[in-house]
Amino acid sequence: MTIVRRILVLAAISLTGIALLAPLAARSAAPVPPTIEEHLLTVDEAPRADAASIERGTLSGRSAARRAEPADDAESFDGDPLPTPAAAPMEATLYSTATGAAPAPAAPAPATYSGSSVWDDLARCESGGNWSINTGNGYYGGLQFSYATWHGYGGGEFAEYPHQATREEQIVVAERLRAERGYAPWPACRDTLGLP
Repeated sequence: MTIVRRILVLAAISLTGIALLAPLAARSAAPVPPTIEEHLLTVDEAPRADAASIERGTLSGRSAARRAEPADDAESFDGDPLPTPAAAPMEATLYSTATGAAPAPAAPAPATYSGSSVWDDLARCESGGNWSINTGNGYYGGLQFSYATWHGYGGGEFAEYPHQATREEQIVVAERLRAERGYAPWPACRDTLGLP
């Protein structure tokens, strides 16, 4: 019996609350028409100027030499004119200082690959030496080409995806890529193997 009473009390409170709040919600949701300020000009009252009488720069407040004269029917400002900001000269002086000769670049680390070619060692580093790997990470084959790079360097003539091409075909595409970008497309393994 107590559960039924609790339910009835909660229902009564809910209905009473809704009945009290409904008028407030309806009033707040009613659209309010925008008030039109009396001092603003309507489109019909706005002064018209023909294109021939407008000179470039007449609307600029920074030009002290030329001032636009107000039209007869335009609003006027009766106060003192606003001062024009003073112009500050801008100067810059550059000094050159002598520095010592640039240090010689460090000698590149010697290549440490030990396979039958640098590509075998690079594939061993990139994919464990598996030339037909496709792990689903967006990189394919022994040298982990992306689909866009593979097709961008002519891999599509061999296979749709790099992992579907032979080791030799992947090396052909890698040679094209290396000719243009060096070993930069394989940064981690380039550092590990000491490649330039």
